[in-house]
Amino acid sequence: MGSNIHSSTLTDPEIWANLDDRMRTGDEDRWLSSRYAPLAERRALVALYAFCWELARVRLVVSEPALGAIRFQWWRDALQEIGDGETPRAHDVVGALVDMIAAEAYSLSSLLEIVDAYEDSFETGDRSVEPETQIALLAAGVFGKDHGWTEAITTLAPHVAALRRGETVGLGPQVERAPTVIRPAIAHFRLRRRYADKKMSGPLARRFCVMRAISSGKV
Repeated sequence: MGSNIHSSTLTDPEIWANLDDRMRTGDEDRWLSSRYAPLAERRALVALYAFCWELARVRLVVSEPALGAIRFQWWRDALQEIGDGETPRAHDVVGALVDMIAAEAYSLSSLLEIVDAYEDSFETGDRSVEPETQIALLAAGVFGKDHGWTEAITTLAPHVAALRRGETVGLGPQVERAPTVIRPAIAHFRLRRRYADKKMSGPLARRFCVMRAISSGKV
């Protein structure tokens, strides 16, 4: 897509390392899964998750609707500028997205839909409408479109998100083993077992849980 999209200058490994560190702090669950992806796909996941984290944290840093609208519009405009082939804004996440959109890891329109969904959640105060399913589907799509697990992701993602928010919803649906190719995108779903049992123990236990999902496909 988009031969008119400028390639970014985000080639410094230190910049990618900074994004990676940010995700390890902001969304460790997804970060743990992404560790098992090859470098190109891992960067696509990190860029996507860093983008979503910027949108998700709007509710944490502002409370007034007008201020929230300004922040969401900033990201909407930044994406539109990428699509129009304009020089990208000086923001590390924007630069990462330029690279990934140019590489066709995901589409500009899908990212715009995520902005809209997060804004809807912010305006209504309803976190259940955050785009957890869309994020998981985009992440899986980084590894290929015909993975055959779309229905399972659609079923599981909202449930996993509810558990991560601390809601008491039980373990949730059982699904077939995840295809090997997409496991780095969804292995963190297995952590729902620990969320449901209120057993969010130390970092080693979390890492072992994700590693089990990668090796077995059981989430």
